[in-house]
Amino acid sequence: MEKKNKKYTYVIIVIIGLLIITIGVSYALWIMRSEQKEENILSTSCLNVTMEEELNNISLNNTIPISDEEGLGKVPFSFKIKNNCEEYANYTINLEMLSETTLSSEYVKIALSEKGDKGVATKLNAYREYKELKSTGTKEGRQIKRGKLKPSEERSYELRIWLDEDVTKEDGVEGSIYKSKVVVESVLGEKPYTESILNGTDPVLDGGLIPIKINEENGKVTRADETEKWYSYSEQQWANAVILRDGVEDPGANEPIDENDIESYFVWIPRYRYEIFDEGNYDGLGTKTNKEQIINIEFENKDEPIKSGTSKGQMLTHPAFTSFNTNGIWVGKFETGYDGAGNTVAAQVNPIDEAAAIEAANKVIIKPNVYSWREIQVSKAYMVGRNYEETLNSHLMKNTEWGAVAYLSQSQYGSHTSVRINNNSNHLTGYAAIREPTTGWSGTNELCSNTPDACNEYGGVTTPGVDGDYNTNYFNKASAVASTTGNYSGIYDMAGGATEYVMAGMDDNSTGDGHTGKLSAGRHNVWNSGFNGKLTCPECNDSGIEINHEIIETTGGIDLPTDDRFFDKYDYSTSNITYNRGILGDATKEIGPFQFTTYGTQMGYISSWYDDDSLFVHSYVPWVIRGGYYTYGTGAGVFDFINISGGADNAVSFRLVLAF
Repeated sequence: MEKKNKKYTYVIIVIIGLLIITIGVSYALWIMRSEQKEENILSTSCLNVTMEEELNNISLNNTIPISDEEGLGKVPFSFKIKNNCEEYANYTINLEMLSETTLSSEYVKIALSEKGDKGVATKLNAYREYKELKSTGTKEGRQIKRGKLKPSEERSYELRIWLDEDVTKEDGVEGSIYKSKVVVESVLGEKPYTESILNGTDPVLDGGLIPIKINEENGKVTRADETEKWYSYSEQQWANAVILRDGVEDPGANEPIDENDIESYFVWIPRYRYEIFDEGNYDGLGTKTNKEQIINIEFENKDEPIKSGTSKGQMLTHPAFTSFNTNGIWVGKFETGYDGAGNTVAAQVNPIDEAAAIEAANKVIIKPNVYSWREIQVSKAYMVGRNYEETLNSHLMKNTEWGAVAYLSQSQYGSHTSVRINNNSNHLTGYAAIREPTTGWSGTNELCSNTPDACNEYGGVTTPGVDGDYNTNYFNKASAVASTTGNYSGIYDMAGGATEYVMAGMDDNSTGDGHTGKLSAGRHNVWNSGFNGKLTCPECNDSGIEINHEIIETTGGIDLPTDDRFFDKYDYSTSNITYNRGILGDATKEIGPFQFTTYGTQMGYISSWYDDDSLFVHSYVPWVIRGGYYTYGTGAGVFDFINISGGADNAVSFRLVLAF
């Protein structure tokens, strides 16, 4: 198909003149003025470019070079892009300096923000950090945004321009002039690839998510061409995307992406309904059997009526998708890492309060061969998750969302087998045990070469990305056995590594009926979630024995969320084996029967699915953790679930989800 190019220009002239003021130190006082010289609306049969006149043009009078925070608070220049074609359109937004400009671009800061139903997301850069354009006919040009528009889709943007706060009179810019124009270029593109079996639940790309393909021989990443086949759930190839580090430009279709340029990996879990295989009526222990099976799944578009089955053999729309009414969710491919941590201890960070947790969202990385972020209270993990990419509804993974991944993995579209444990003792992400463990945790490192019928090997390496004696790193293709698909396209660290917080806890029983209160804040004043609220075992001793039932609440922490899209809540109980309190789809109650067992000197409770550890929340430990620990052997796995107080623990990490 012949591609048609359309180019439309808005000229924003920003003039910078000098007024000299001396007040003890030398600095410059600037006047910045934006003048719109064109008609406000430029349109053709396909693409409209509109400047929103309800907001003022850029006009910064009698100001000085300002901080980034101040720059982001200035009134922006606003414009809208709309695709009126019946075909998809690729577009770029460029900012081009006119020939009259005498101010060096090194002093210019800009921020382009997208405005819409999801809110406003702003990332700022120095002008020179953006991709340079060739042969624009202007003094200098930079590409500040690229994207794709569906037929009839429109996007609104806000542009802010200011002088870097480091500019001073000594830079010799007195009397300089800066003039620039916004240029929107569009190319009518081909329709993105879709897979018919997904029934319209194909991956949704937004907010900086870049589609990728992963080389099955070495794990290296290439930017996918959205118009070509880049995923196939019928072939157990799940869709992957990355968010690039700030200032890194989208390289374009079929171009390699350097691992150092990637901030986070995500995997698309399409919306589906599944056939209920067990009603989960387990109120106590029994005798476990090997009940693993392929789960029957049908992909379901959000515009279809939901299925509300409750009994075995009936279809149920998985609850992970109904909370946000989405066609799917993007799940962190690895346990969350702490950016810059050079060892396992440096990645143990529990922010001191809510403000620090919000700021700590800037330290999120989701990558292979990095140190897992651990020893963080669930309240702080929640705040980190909500503030990572808030416009994309980023959040701490819920238990039902964990279940959605587990069931897809166990379906005809996943590996439908036991996912290999990450047995790296240094908590490096993406690692895989060389050999399948044959026993649960007995308290010792049991070598398979010595005791093949009862082995549980674990260990680590000091250099990320290097294979250990008992495990392989992510970029060794042998690690794919630790993926939910059995290949590089799946999700890692869901068996072993660190065990992971999910945003799921028990009712605090504040109303006395066990199921209409808020989430429990935790065990007692030492071991708790950091959320404000009732402690369900305030007078328990360290052995978990409850001395009395006095109601004590924590204050001065983080308020519990009230938006139930972001958490799962279970009925109150003083027993950890009342499994029937689970939610259909969360991969807890449906995987029974459950039984008590021993491994050497250690005790445990296991399910009928891969012998994974299984203990439900109760008054002493009211929060859910998933996946198991690197020492747990057969007890760790995608179907592992146990309980915890909600406090910071160096064995516990967390995982993020995007839902939009």
